[in-house]
Amino acid sequence: MREVFGALSSVKKISVCAKPSAFFQERVTEVMSRQHVATTKEAEFYLVDLLARFMVAGSNLSGEPLAIQYLKAQSQDVDSGEKFRLFRHVGDTSLYLSGFFRDSLNRKIVDLDYYREIGTGAYRHILQIVKDGSFQQLYNEMSSKFAKFSDVLTEISHETFVQNNQDLLRLYE
Repeated sequence: MREVFGALSSVKKISVCAKPSAFFQERVTEVMSRQHVATTKEAEFYLVDLLARFMVAGSNLSGEPLAIQYLKAQSQDVDSGEKFRLFRHVGDTSLYLSGFFRDSLNRKIVDLDYYREIGTGAYRHILQIVKDGSFQQLYNEMSSKFAKFSDVLTEISHETFVQNNQDLLRLYE
């Protein structure tokens, strides 16, 4: 009987959250603290929101290749609103994939460095589009700390054993 209770005491505590954002806020805050990643509240919120969006909207990972979307965003024929939307999608998707699916990227032709470069570049391009100082600060931070934020997402992925969007949704439920 003692062996059973001893084994149970080493099991991690399960916390119940009513909203995905509350769950991810806890995870992001803890992991950033452990990794000593200093960031603004806005960037921390952005990461939490990104995780919640990708959990709910699995369609974020489908569609045309990120490189094509990146090139479209650079086109002179695209208005600034569409440029922002495309660059944000490329940056967010790159950050999510490079964090949550890092292990599988090692077995792909397109590797971690590709996602880090294209994501960092996409956030950097947003700096040229947005005029508001607080948004410029946010996207500058997203660009300059892309690798650190990717590491944060990787640790969250490992501690929650998430391998795909279905696992993420199952974990939340």
